[in-house]
Amino acid sequence: LFACLMDCDIGDQEKKEIYDQEDTILSRKGDKVESRRIEMMNSELLDKNFGVCFPEELDGVLDTQQGSANCCKFNRWGSLIAVGSIDGRVYIFDLITKGVVKSWVCHGYSITSLSWSRDGRKLITASNDWSVAIWDVLEGSRIERQIYGSPVLCAMFNPRNDKHILVIYLGASPVLLDLEAKLQTEIKFPEKIDDQHGEVTVGTFDRRGKYIITGSSKGRIAFYNAQTLELITFVKQNATHQIKNILLTRRGDFLLTNSQDRIIRTYKLDVLLKKHHGTIVEPLQKLLDIINKVLFDPTVTSKYFYASWKAICVSNDGDYICGASTKAHSLYIWERNSGSLIKMLHGTKGETLHDVQWHPTRPIILSIANGLVSVWTQAHVENWSAFAPEFTELEENVKYIEKESEFDLEDEDADEPAPQTSKEDDDEIVDVVTLKPNAVYCSSDEDDDGSMYVTDLTAKRGPLWFLPIAPEIENPEENPALLLPDTEETPNTLDVDSYSGRKRTATCSASSIISMRNMNKQRRVK
Repeated sequence: LFACLMDCDIGDQEKKEIYDQEDTILSRKGDKVESRRIEMMNSELLDKNFGVCFPEELDGVLDTQQGSANCCKFNRWGSLIAVGSIDGRVYIFDLITKGVVKSWVCHGYSITSLSWSRDGRKLITASNDWSVAIWDVLEGSRIERQIYGSPVLCAMFNPRNDKHILVIYLGASPVLLDLEAKLQTEIKFPEKIDDQHGEVTVGTFDRRGKYIITGSSKGRIAFYNAQTLELITFVKQNATHQIKNILLTRRGDFLLTNSQDRIIRTYKLDVLLKKHHGTIVEPLQKLLDIINKVLFDPTVTSKYFYASWKAICVSNDGDYICGASTKAHSLYIWERNSGSLIKMLHGTKGETLHDVQWHPTRPIILSIANGLVSVWTQAHVENWSAFAPEFTELEENVKYIEKESEFDLEDEDADEPAPQTSKEDDDEIVDVVTLKPNAVYCSSDEDDDGSMYVTDLTAKRGPLWFLPIAPEIENPEENPALLLPDTEETPNTLDVDSYSGRKRTATCSASSIISMRNMNKQRRVK
């Protein structure tokens, strides 16, 4: 159209209007292209640095000092990790240094369950020696110990009251232990409602500690009031298989179950609480291993069976679910909304998984296999030029050439004088002690404003974020004073006029030499 303007019999004004329209169209097209280009760059940057919210690779192994790990648990903030071993010892690891900051012997048999209190100062350990113990993490001392009539499956604190402990042990009803009243109350399921409810195999609190949720060997999920221990309701899964794990998301809106039929199911918690007694509920999602399914018996039937899950965990936002395979060191990660498998993490072949835990706020997963604690994290790629365009990556050492006015207070060669900053701004005191409350750890339904985030190690209350540790030196140097040779055989003439007024020949040991030097220094200072 524009190429034929010269051949058309039109006026200059009409040509000018057509040219203006052409410029407008091209400018709009250029803006769209530039906008699209910026959008693609931003999406690429976000996907590369912030788009992945789940682990992608193995970052290393925690050293348990020749111990064989059996279970692990993050504290509320994810700064400390408690690891229980099969010999009854507990190790406390620092997530940043990945080193042991404290360890002590808790039981005579293997530890089966761990639970942190809300402030991180207490730790519950359950063991196969039929006992549950409560420990002071900072002191490493035992606060309370209870013995039961069978092996303890799990024990956990009430998330909002560390005086209440839920204990589930084999072959009996769960009990709620009240440390203040020194009382244990049995949580009984009314048999007149359903006499085929089965034995309780797993239990947990909800995020706010209002409900106690139990799972049975017959696929029943029961909800109790955490204060009165009265049954609120119970529902049935669409399969009468044992429930191995019950997990709630950090937001408290979804409930996940891991059953013996090798299927992970997700439910809405508020929907389950409104169901009538004995209602059979259908899950929102069913997660199973469709990749490694095996034909059960080709000669008899064509049914498949899937890999069972040893344990499950969920991300901090509840958008991703991780299942730990029973027969191999493999982690499967699904997206909760779509139910699609998005990632598979494989460890060393031949290892058997025991436990898996997701970090409370970060995309970090801990897996325990063959006594080793593996850390799975994101694949971080440093690209500083994406944040600072003037940044230049060096492939070899280059001598830096300083600019003429780089470190000058005033640039004499500058065309325009730099704005003068007041002396008051230069002398402003920067507060590096006060911490602003983090919205991730603050709760809207209680007085948790984050004002006590700085741990006071001398206080008996308040959150315990980290544990103090002194650096350990494998081969400490000897006392430097002892390294000096004795001078009993070779006399030394020392100038001690500064404090004795005369010269004398003395036979001195290393300690006397050091004391003389210190006296000379004090004399010079005076």
